[in-house]
Amino acid sequence: KQWYQRRVAITTGAWFGFENLCRYQKPWDLDLQLRPMNIWKIMSESGNTGPWRNPSKFSFMNRDTQMVAEMLDIPYKPLSNFAEAAAVRGSFPTLKTLAACQILYPDHLEELSRQSWLGLYSRDIDITDEGNIRHFARAAQIPDVDKLIEFSSCNEAKQQLVDNTTEALDSKCFGAPWYTVTNPTTGKREKFFGHDRVEMLGWVIGKEYKGHHPPQ
Repeated sequence: KQWYQRRVAITTGAWFGFENLCRYQKPWDLDLQLRPMNIWKIMSESGNTGPWRNPSKFSFMNRDTQMVAEMLDIPYKPLSNFAEAAAVRGSFPTLKTLAACQILYPDHLEELSRQSWLGLYSRDIDITDEGNIRHFARAAQIPDVDKLIEFSSCNEAKQQLVDNTTEALDSKCFGAPWYTVTNPTTGKREKFFGHDRVEMLGWVIGKEYKGHHPPQ
């Protein structure tokens, strides 16, 4: 299998890249390893600025996001209050839960990530609410939801999130989605940014990209 690492953050771009790459796990025989990370820390430490700081970019992003969702057949709908969801509520409790899942139930991390994104960007609900997080965990078939929620408040889960974020920053990450993969020919670790880089990633590892819904 080709070992591949994918950084997870609660953004639309990260969701789109996540779904597109997950569709290629079987066709490309990928050992996909998800790593939840703190996108706010990434942006701050890398010196990057979000599109919300640029009115022209933010306006463009709204339509671009909608078109990408339609192209990838992902059930996205715009948030009713982006400022409240992003700046007030944030996603820290969700990220800690994902980090806890990475430790306790790594085989369920993909689906828990998906359910969290669906909650935010399909149903426009508060993904930091414990009741909603429990719902995501049940939908992801987490074996012991109570254990996951309790563990997400422990220092070990918080440290896992910090470690993931630090590891991403050490690889010069500046946003999400962020991918790292080993070139099988040169042995060099290659890095990619953006939901539209899955095809290029496949080219690097010698795999053919067959559209947004590849044969399984």
